[in-house]
Amino acid sequence: MASKRKLAIDLDSVLADTMVIWVEEFNKRNNSSITKDNIISWDISKILDISITEVSDIFTYIWDKRWIDIPSTEPSIGNIVSNLHNKGFRISILTKRYRTSVSNVIKWLDLHKIHCDDLMFVYDDAPKTDYPFDILVDDAPINFSDLVQPRIGILFNQPWNKNFSWPVRIDALSEVINIIKSYD
Repeated sequence: MASKRKLAIDLDSVLADTMVIWVEEFNKRNNSSITKDNIISWDISKILDISITEVSDIFTYIWDKRWIDIPSTEPSIGNIVSNLHNKGFRISILTKRYRTSVSNVIKWLDLHKIHCDDLMFVYDDAPKTDYPFDILVDDAPINFSDLVQPRIGILFNQPWNKNFSWPVRIDALSEVINIIKSYD
């Protein structure tokens, strides 16, 4: 029996629309009114003229105290992931994060009924390409820099990656299966 192809999916901004709550929290703290669409570069600290520590502190806070408020990037995300699994993919969620957020990430995945075969947390600066997958869906262009064929990188469109030149892009995880079919 042939082994299943491994589909690695990033969590933040691919499954979980984390930036919606991040900007809400930023606005509360700074009496401002930015939106996710205002985050047009990966380097949030330069766009908003805040420290990298403040950026990280807000991410830590929302995964610690507001994880239940974080919406999915599209309705019925759990069904979409299950459909990909049922099409023969081994689903790996591959996410870089702080250790303290792990338990709430698991609760968030359960809340949204997201199935995965593997849940991989990256705690250091190891590139995601060091991990086992055939296909990676991510919103961070840097995670494709060491990607070599036959591996496939699919960039999940977000305002901060619009200016990055990448040939394979999606606006919704539900589009993945059509992209993959074009490679078969």
